[in-house]
Amino acid sequence: MLKRLLILSVVSGLLAGIASLIYQKVYSTSLGVDFSKFAKPAGIVISCVVGCIIAALGYWLLNKLLKNKTEIVFNFIFAILSFVTIVGAFAAKLPLDTTSPELFPGLVIPMHFFPALAWLTLRPLFFNNNKEVV
Repeated sequence: MLKRLLILSVVSGLLAGIASLIYQKVYSTSLGVDFSKFAKPAGIVISCVVGCIIAALGYWLLNKLLKNKTEIVFNFIFAILSFVTIVGAFAAKLPLDTTSPELFPGLVIPMHFFPALAWLTLRPLFFNNNKEVV
């Protein structure tokens, strides 16, 4: 199960990273602002993959403890933690010479939800009703 969770986490993280980069490109082009110095593409992808790997380890540990209630508890925790992480976007201090710093949260806040969305979207491909797919 752990191996399949780790594969799910890497695939979900990469999908979330790619979605985040596409969103960053659309956002920057639409609004004419470039925050790529602060939200570096490599950092975005790495944070998505690492976040999903941590989620996989958390799921595995929860499954050891809770068995049948793992799915609902994990999804609840993943959603709550996704909301909690957006605090950092509001706390970010950009240099004073940055053009339109007030637009920065609008760029990064949606990205905080992409890993959870990717995980929840791809999970049925790896697991079926809390059982491994053969």
